[in-house]
Amino acid sequence: MRQKLQLKGDTSLSQSVIQRRNSNQRQKSPVQGRRLFLSHVIQTPLSLQYGQTQQQQQQQPQQQQIIQGRSHSQSTVVFQKEIPQKWPIIQLPFLKNTEPTIFFQYPPVCEDKRPLVNARPMTVEEVKKYSLTCKVLGSAPYKCVLTSFDWAGFKRIDEDDEDEDEYEEWNVQWGIGNKITLRNMNRYQKINHFPGCWNMGRKDLLWINLSKFKRKYPKEYNFIPNTYLLQYDYDRFIMAQESAQKDTLWIKKPCADSRGRGITMISKKSKVKKDKNCLIMDYIYNPHLINGFKYDLRVYVLISCFDPLRVYMYKDGLVRFATQKYSTNSKDLTKRYIHLTNFAVNKLSPNFVKNKDSQKDDEGSKWSHLAYRKKLDDLGVDSRELFSRIKDVVLKTCIATEPFMLDSNAKSQEHRNGYFELYGFDVLIDENLKPWVLEVNVSPSLNSSSPLDKKIKTSLISDVLHLVGVPLWDKSNQKVASPPKYNQRNIKEIPNINTSNCLSKLSQNDFNMLIQTVEEVKRKGKNFSCIFPNPKTIHQYMDLFEFPRYNNKLIERFYQDRCNWLSRYN
Repeated sequence: MRQKLQLKGDTSLSQSVIQRRNSNQRQKSPVQGRRLFLSHVIQTPLSLQYGQTQQQQQQQPQQQQIIQGRSHSQSTVVFQKEIPQKWPIIQLPFLKNTEPTIFFQYPPVCEDKRPLVNARPMTVEEVKKYSLTCKVLGSAPYKCVLTSFDWAGFKRIDEDDEDEDEYEEWNVQWGIGNKITLRNMNRYQKINHFPGCWNMGRKDLLWINLSKFKRKYPKEYNFIPNTYLLQYDYDRFIMAQESAQKDTLWIKKPCADSRGRGITMISKKSKVKKDKNCLIMDYIYNPHLINGFKYDLRVYVLISCFDPLRVYMYKDGLVRFATQKYSTNSKDLTKRYIHLTNFAVNKLSPNFVKNKDSQKDDEGSKWSHLAYRKKLDDLGVDSRELFSRIKDVVLKTCIATEPFMLDSNAKSQEHRNGYFELYGFDVLIDENLKPWVLEVNVSPSLNSSSPLDKKIKTSLISDVLHLVGVPLWDKSNQKVASPPKYNQRNIKEIPNINTSNCLSKLSQNDFNMLIQTVEEVKRKGKNFSCIFPNPKTIHQYMDLFEFPRYNNKLIERFYQDRCNWLSRYN
């Protein structure tokens, strides 16, 4: 019988809160059997605004209540009616022997509330002690990123004004870091890019990595169009062009550009020059159409770790439509508004319809995934099955690039959880409802040009930061705790590990890795779906990895055993 995970909730409150609660004459009873949600406008208590003394607080009328209860998962809920706007909140761990993280509130533009399950507001002393800071690179950072940090209680460090000591004191950096930053970061800091992230984010490198797996597993990796790198495959393409049928089409793209720049259509009659910076891809001539228009899906994928591989797919995203009805007529080859679905291209079209209301997400030239699913269901298409196929091709793409990413990351145990990456997959659906991966974007556009953009992208960033878990760090204590020492591991012993011997077989590092994996899933909320490691499907994908990894195999065994090793460790 499968045992439930042992959950841990820190119900300790500050001394001032305890005194205020005890002085309240009204009797309070615990609320059990249901989750508690924030369902009100958050206001700042005067006691927190002005740092009043405990005696002054006791003399004031009681304006807040602390309610404690249990959620369906039996985790402790600490709920406070008057948590200040933009006041830091601690997300308490669900398991013992792990660190608390920062709770990321949804800003108002998200039109949603994140339940305070196993969470509590920081005390005034804790706010001063932990001093949450973020470093957002770039002269014009995305507003949704700044807003998400702001509402979680972070202050932005100005990269131009900071001195050398402050440079190392940020909790999270948003932007590609240089070698010095990566070398000097400590185990409490997070950066939103992996070293070597372009192994998936450049079109040429993506094809090189996927084509290797396509040759090995032709049936499993038939979701990316055949591609010619003109630097190496120019002669091969010319031969293919000469022998192709009259109406065959290709699409030419720069290897490292974005927003539709430099993309052109190629026919049998087109003259192609050898260009080492470009590639040519088979054109998917039979796309699925909605109201006669071609479209693609921007799918947001979060990778929080490569060893072990942890991949999440966001349940919402954007559907981007071309702005002229689809045609393969040779006379229409140069009409970009027919063949390209890039927002940066189509927003210049006279036919582009801008979204003006986030609630009307099925109107205009850009929809939400939720509206798209509803449309498919109305057309008699099983949207659940389609998105299951999308998850499959997304995960196989991540598996194909995993060995190259681990080489770039130098397999550092200390920084294994220090990086995370939000990728934007561009997925085309053909008339047979088969998903094709066209490209993967590093730093997908987070510009918010409409209410729908603002809602989806701000929710996305808040969910990403909440899921990856930003740990607390006392910056006044410059000594940073070292991670447990790395122990030599034998992958051949994993099949013999079970509940009775796990304490003797596994190291502290092993247990920490399992705890971090479970904690992440607990923090993913309702908007992210864990596609790897998923207990129901993990065994289906293990044979696709180029090399078996100890951590991946250990997690697989953890799920196979169907007993909770962590309850024994805790």
